[in-house]
Amino acid sequence: MQMFARQPSSSRALAIARLALAASFLVLLASLASAGLGGARAASSPSSPLSPKVLRERAHQSASEKPSFVVIQTDDETLDQLYASINAGGIEVQAMPYTLSLIANRGMTFNRYYVSYPLCCPSRVSLLTGRYAHNHNVRGNVPPNGGYTGFKARGAFSHNLAPWLQAAGYRTIHIGKFLNGYGDEPFDTGTDVPPGWSAWHSVLRADTNHYFYGYTLNDNGAIDGPFGESGSWDTREYGERDYFGCPTTTFEGKPCVYETDVFSRIAAEEMAGTPPEQPFYLQLDYTAPHGDFRKPAGPEPATRHYNTFAGAPYPHTRSQGFNEGNVNDKPRFIREAPYLSVNDSHVYRVYYQKALESLRSLDEGVKTVVETLGGLHRLRNTYIIFTSDNGFFYGEHRLTGGKFLAYEPSTHLPLLIRGPGIKAGTSTGELAANIDLAPTVLELAGAQADKSIDGTSLVPFMREPTLRTRRPILFESFVETNDVEANGEPTAQRAQVKELARGGGASASIVAPPKDYEGIRLGPYKYIEWPDGEKELYDVTKDPYELNNIVRVANLFPIRAFLHAQLIRLENCVGSTCREVAPKFPLTREQQRKVTKQRREEERRKQKEREEREHHKRHG
Repeated sequence: MQMFARQPSSSRALAIARLALAASFLVLLASLASAGLGGARAASSPSSPLSPKVLRERAHQSASEKPSFVVIQTDDETLDQLYASINAGGIEVQAMPYTLSLIANRGMTFNRYYVSYPLCCPSRVSLLTGRYAHNHNVRGNVPPNGGYTGFKARGAFSHNLAPWLQAAGYRTIHIGKFLNGYGDEPFDTGTDVPPGWSAWHSVLRADTNHYFYGYTLNDNGAIDGPFGESGSWDTREYGERDYFGCPTTTFEGKPCVYETDVFSRIAAEEMAGTPPEQPFYLQLDYTAPHGDFRKPAGPEPATRHYNTFAGAPYPHTRSQGFNEGNVNDKPRFIREAPYLSVNDSHVYRVYYQKALESLRSLDEGVKTVVETLGGLHRLRNTYIIFTSDNGFFYGEHRLTGGKFLAYEPSTHLPLLIRGPGIKAGTSTGELAANIDLAPTVLELAGAQADKSIDGTSLVPFMREPTLRTRRPILFESFVETNDVEANGEPTAQRAQVKELARGGGASASIVAPPKDYEGIRLGPYKYIEWPDGEKELYDVTKDPYELNNIVRVANLFPIRAFLHAQLIRLENCVGSTCREVAPKFPLTREQQRKVTKQRREEERRKQKEREEREHHKRHG
């Protein structure tokens, strides 16, 4: 395996100058707590570093009273992966120790956070707009109704967090993956900088290629790259990889270009390059742990993290739904799904291990963000939000390689928030969703939206962890399996991808379900309706792995009818109607019988008392 990044050509001098700063920059990070941050790009000149002296002066100046924000969004990360660990020689090695110690332990964990539409583009646009997909109308990953092309053709393009915060005086920064189809010709050239972004460093063709080496960036309107060598589909190997000492140590002067590390470094540079008196909103969208269609299955880890999670078991066991045995209570498309083969099981176990390994450099990026903020004296007045756009199936319910269904591995995701006024190490069980992040940021920033918002601010729950409401969360989808897969691989290679399972690759396993399902999450229940008439109901508190569909349990018919009515109310909701709390749950049939029995017994007792009083009157 080659472990050295190639020497880029001289025609890309601007990009190389920036990348060559990596080693010196990260060495300087070690002294962040007491000194300024080195190797940062100035806001007006992305390729020019600020001197340590200037950074030290800036670090001691007071920032704006308005808080700043860093939103870190991963791609396809599950809740299990956030907390995953492996025993290595008697020592527990966590996949994301810095994220847990620096954000979760220093802030709040939202234990019941869901994405309403677990698919890349709709989910990411919901985060930016605070609206359900049926209102922002980016309904999939591909044109004309989805992807970057669909986003650009809709109001969400110019009505989202970026222009709203920019209008309130914020410097807005985007780094990493944006939306599927960005830079995918012939639909898009990748030269756009969407409205509202002050600084723009976004990867082109992110969901066509999913490269960790050989990727191309739009740096504030200028196309940079490729960084590294993507290799070929014939070998399914990258041309070269970073030296194992990257990003702190290089070899023979070759730059470190592993994508996750570069995103983290650019984030540090942009924060340092922001004037100290100006608040900023930075959205850092990593590609990891999304797979990259290179050998072996799963995403490419940083060279230094290779095989650090080799041997890690699947996140769920047979008793927790892996390769589920009895699926008679599931919808048709799962009933018809075959058991996972031995090869499938192996491929996706490798995929899971590589996903965990890829998260290690991302986790180090979280540390870089926190240390950079500390070195700039901005940590105390910055909210750091960590989340994922959607989950992923690793064999649960016989599903692999997909997401967009409403089951827990796909929709129940991490949400960690650290910042001013949030008590360290707290958690809340309030239902929250990706539509809530935009209104939360707007309230904290004192900014206003110019469009209706469906979500609710999470600020009250951040301040008071015990606060609860009965606001439901809507699940919706407007695609089927083929729509999802169509934008998952380069057009010329789709046929090849279907064969990857035999060679160590991965592709979605499920038979296409009926299109356009919808559902609701409220209280302990999750209720799903399929357009072919099939329904699912789970008590997630008692059945967290969704093994027992209780939709046909007669005792729960009143609950089912109640959830159906709430779903009808939500399916076309707009603005405040989406935020309305639900009435109290009705009684189950058994509860109704008990209440009726108690009422009759009470009536008999009262009748007996009346009769006794009458008797005493007549014979007293």
